[in-house]
Amino acid sequence: MRISALLSCLLFPLAFAHAADPATSTKQMTMRDKPDGAQTAVFWASDPVGPGETVLMIGEGFGENPDIKVVRLADGSAGQPAAAPVAWPGNGQHLKAAQATRQSLKFALPADWKPGVFAARITGPSNSVVVLLNVPQVWWAQGNLGVDASAGGWIRLFGKNLGLRASGKTGVTTRSSPSFSEVLSEPLKQKEATTATAWLAGPQTLVLPAAADDHAARLALPKELLPGQYKVRFHSGLGGAAAWSEPLSLRVVVPRPWPQAVFNVRDCGAEGDGVKDDTQAVQTALEKARQNGGGQVFFPAGRYRLSGPLKIPRWTVLHGEDRQRACLAWANLPKPPDVLLGGTNSFGIEELTIYAQNYRHVIAGDLGDQPGAGDVFLRGVRVRANAFRGHPTIEEVDARFREAQQLSTGGGDTVRLGGPNVEITDCDLYGSGRALFLSRVRGGCVRGNTLVNGRWGWYCISGSDGLIFENNLLTGGDLMSTGGGLNCLDGSTYSQDVYFAHNRLRLMHGWDREAMTSDAGGDAYFGKIRSTRGTTVVLAAAPKWDGRSWIGAGLFVLQGQGAGQYRRIVGHAGSTIEIDRPWAVPPGAQSDLCITMFQGHYLILDNDFTDTGALQFYGTSIECLAVGNRGTRMQGIRGAGMWYDGYQPSWFCQYLGNEILEGNYYHWDSASDAVIEVSSSAPPPYTGTMNRGAVVRGNHLWNHAQIRVAGQCRDAVIEGNRVEDVDQGIFISREARDVLSVNNTFRGVKHPVVDEEAVRKAAEERMKRYLGRREPVAMWTFDAIQEGSFADISGNGFAAAVEGGVSVTDGVRGHAARFDGKGYLRVEEPAVFNAPDVTVSLWIKPAMLSGRRGLVAKRFAGSGTPLVITQQGACIGFEAADADGRWPFNFTSPAVLKAKQWTHVAVTVRRGMGIAIYADGRQVAEKKTVLDRVPNNEPLILGREAWGGDPPKGDTPGPYVGLIDELKIWTRALPPAEIQAEYDSVQNVRK
Repeated sequence: MRISALLSCLLFPLAFAHAADPATSTKQMTMRDKPDGAQTAVFWASDPVGPGETVLMIGEGFGENPDIKVVRLADGSAGQPAAAPVAWPGNGQHLKAAQATRQSLKFALPADWKPGVFAARITGPSNSVVVLLNVPQVWWAQGNLGVDASAGGWIRLFGKNLGLRASGKTGVTTRSSPSFSEVLSEPLKQKEATTATAWLAGPQTLVLPAAADDHAARLALPKELLPGQYKVRFHSGLGGAAAWSEPLSLRVVVPRPWPQAVFNVRDCGAEGDGVKDDTQAVQTALEKARQNGGGQVFFPAGRYRLSGPLKIPRWTVLHGEDRQRACLAWANLPKPPDVLLGGTNSFGIEELTIYAQNYRHVIAGDLGDQPGAGDVFLRGVRVRANAFRGHPTIEEVDARFREAQQLSTGGGDTVRLGGPNVEITDCDLYGSGRALFLSRVRGGCVRGNTLVNGRWGWYCISGSDGLIFENNLLTGGDLMSTGGGLNCLDGSTYSQDVYFAHNRLRLMHGWDREAMTSDAGGDAYFGKIRSTRGTTVVLAAAPKWDGRSWIGAGLFVLQGQGAGQYRRIVGHAGSTIEIDRPWAVPPGAQSDLCITMFQGHYLILDNDFTDTGALQFYGTSIECLAVGNRGTRMQGIRGAGMWYDGYQPSWFCQYLGNEILEGNYYHWDSASDAVIEVSSSAPPPYTGTMNRGAVVRGNHLWNHAQIRVAGQCRDAVIEGNRVEDVDQGIFISREARDVLSVNNTFRGVKHPVVDEEAVRKAAEERMKRYLGRREPVAMWTFDAIQEGSFADISGNGFAAAVEGGVSVTDGVRGHAARFDGKGYLRVEEPAVFNAPDVTVSLWIKPAMLSGRRGLVAKRFAGSGTPLVITQQGACIGFEAADADGRWPFNFTSPAVLKAKQWTHVAVTVRRGMGIAIYADGRQVAEKKTVLDRVPNNEPLILGREAWGGDPPKGDTPGPYVGLIDELKIWTRALPPAEIQAEYDSVQNVRK
C-alpha cells in the first residue's frame, strides 16, 4: 500500500494493536474517569495467548495492585461487524498479577480454560479499561493484482490471531503454507473451508468464507463483484460478534489488459544459433512492440547471442518458448552497460534463461523512488551470471571484484526492481553479487524462487510496504557470500508489512553472516516535547530533518509518562510535527522521545536456517514476530533495541515456537552457543531501555543453545521454553527489569537460570552474613590436596579447586602450594569476596621477578572487579574498577620482593578511605580514595590473573610461578598491629 493508504487505513489496526484510544479503537473502553487520578490505559497487549500462558500489557496507570478480571467470550454467531464499542460482558474470574508496575502488567490465564477470545478488564487506581485478547488483527491485505484485487481474483490477509490453534499453545506453529496454485484457486476448495469469514463492505456488502492459519488468510472473490473501494474485516470463528478485526481498505479494480500482439524475434532476423549476434534483431522486435504500445516479444527455442543492452518498452513481455530451450547469452563485454536487460516500469519476462559473464546489473527496472515505478513481473526466469567464468587471471579477478564493489557492498544485482505490484515467481537467479535488490515495493510477491548470492553478495529488501516473500531458497554461492534482510538502507523512512515465510536459507559464511536482519541506522530527533494537542506535537528543539521527508517515520516515547507509545509522522515543518492520531496518554514534559525510521509488522514464519548467522531484528522493530523457525549451526534469533546512529527501539516483538537443533555457531575465529536473545543498549544522554515487551515462548533449544535477556530490557516474558544440553539455559542480565521467567524446562543443563539481579540480591544477603567477622572468612594452609581441592580450614567451605599444574611442597610452616605457571586455584564464591572492607594476607615465594602475575584476583575473564593483587616484577600491585568501568584504584608498591625468598604480603581495603599494601609486616604503599569498588559475580582465582604474562599482554593471562602459603581473607580491614602480628606469627616459628 502507498503511504496515503498507510495513513488513512493501515494504521487503524495499529490503534487496536495498542488498544490505546477509545476514540480510535473499539477494543478498549474506559469504564469510569476520575480527573484527580492517573488514567489507566493499555497501549499493547501480548497475543496470541492460550490457557495457562502469561498476558503482558504495556500501558500507563496500572498501579501496584490492579484488579484483573478475565472472561472467555462465547463462540456464537459472528453476524455482521457492529459499530458499537465493546462492552464488558459481565462476570469473569479474578486473576492475580504475576508482576505489576505503573506501566506494565503480567498475569496468567487459567490453565483449564478453553482456547478462544478473552476479554480482560483492568482496574487501576483511577479507572477501568477492557481489552480483548486473540481478536484477529489484520495488518495488511494484498490482492491478485498486488496492491489491488479484481473480481474473480483473490485477497490474502496478514497479521495475527487469524487462525487460533485448537491446542491453544501459542509457542507451536502449524507450519502450513498455501501453494501458489492454492492461492490462485477459486473458489476455495471445500476441504479448506473453515468457520473463518471475511466481510466486505463497499459497492456491495457480502460475507465470504476464508481459509486461515495463524498469520495469513485467503479468500476468493466472486466474478460478479463490483469494482470500487471496500472495507475488509475478518473473523476467526471464535469470540462471537465482538471479535471482528478492525476494517482495512482494499480496492477492487478492473485490470488494464496489456497488448497481446506477438513479435517473433525470428521474424526480425534473429537466428538463435548461439553464433550470430542477434542483438540488432531483438532490438528491432522490441521497437515494434514499443510502437504498438506494448505486446509480446517471443523467443522460439534457440540460443540468442547478444552484445548490447536490451530495453523493454512499457506493457511489453519478453516470452520464451521454454526456459530450458530458449536462452539469451551475452558475450564477454569488456565495458558492460549498467543494465543488460530491463526497462522503466510495466514490463515482464517469462520462460527464459539468461547467461552473462562481465556485467553490472542483469535485470533492472526503476526503483521505488521513481514516479511510475513497478508493475513488473518475472516468471520462470533462470539467470546464470558469473563474472569469474572461464580462466581469468588473479589480476582480472581482482579487477572485476573491485569494479563490482563500486556498485554496492555486495556487487552488482541479478535483479533490481521497485515500486508497486512487483512479482518474482518460480525463478532461478544465480549471480556474482547481490541476488536481489527491491526498493520500496508495494504489494509485491517473491515466491518459489532459488536466489544465489555471489562473492560478498547479499539480498537487500528496502522500504517495503506489503510484501509476500515465501517458499524461496536463499543460498550462498561463494565462500564470502552472506545473507541479507529487510531494511531502510535505500533512504526510506519506513519498512513494514512483510510476510517472510517458509523459506530455506543456507551457506552464509561471509561478512557478518546475517541471514535475515532488519537494518538502517540514523534518526532525526532525541529529546523532549514542548507541547502536544490533538495530532500536533511541538518538539523542545529542532530536529535534524536534513532536507529529507520523514513522512511515515515513527515518533516513540522511550521513557517517562506515556512510555511505550508511538505515532507515525504525517507531516513536519521545523519543530512542529503532525502525527497520525492523538496520544492515549500525552507524554510528559520530562518524557524522552525519539524520531527514527519505522520498521514493523514483520512476520518471520517457519523458515529453515542452516550454516548461517542470525535471524535478527536489529534496531527499530515494532510488533514483529519470529514463529516456528528452525536453525542448525546458526547464530540464533535476536531482537536488539539499540543506539544505531540514533536511538532505535525494539518493542512488542514475540519469539514463539522456534527450534534450534544444533546450537554450535562459528563466527570470526571462535565457536559459541546459539541464542534466542533480546537485548537493549543505549549510550548517554539516554540510558533507559530500548527493548520493551518481548515474549519468548514455546521455543526448543538443543545442543549448545541458550536464551538470553541482555542489557536494560524491560517487561519481558520467558515462558514455556525447553532447553537441553548446554551449560547455561536462561540468562537474565542485572540491568534488565521486570522479566518474568516461568514454566521453562531443562535437561542436561548445568545452570538452568542465571538471573544476575536475583544472584546479586542473593549475593548481598550471603555477603551480609560474613561482614565484619573478627576471624578470617577463608583460610588455606595448602597442607594437602583432597578430591582435587585444598580445604578451607576456616570452616566456611570455600574450597580452592585445583585447575592444572598446582602441587604441594614445603612451605613457611607445613606445606605450601606450588604453581608451575600453567595451573591455578578456583574458589566458586561470587559474593563474599565483594565485601566493601577486606584484608588479604599471604606468604609468597616467587620463582622469578619479571612480568605481571596474578596472586589473588576476583575475576577469571576481563571484567570489572573489586579485587586484583598481582606480582609485577619485584613490586606488589593492586587493581579494582568502579561502577562506571573506570580503574581509579590501581597502584603498585616499591620493589619489595626477592626471587626464591619468602615475603609476607598483605593488602587492606577500607571503604571510603583507601587501600594499603604491606610487605613483611610494614606498610610499603597506599592509595587514599572515597570511591566504591564494583562487585562482580566471578569466582576468586588464586595464582592467575586475566591478563599479564612476561612480557605483559592484554590478551593473554598472567599466571603466577612460585609458592603460596598461609592465605587468609577477612571481611574487615585489619589495623597495622594485626598485620604485624600475622607476619610475626610465622616469622617467629621460622626463627
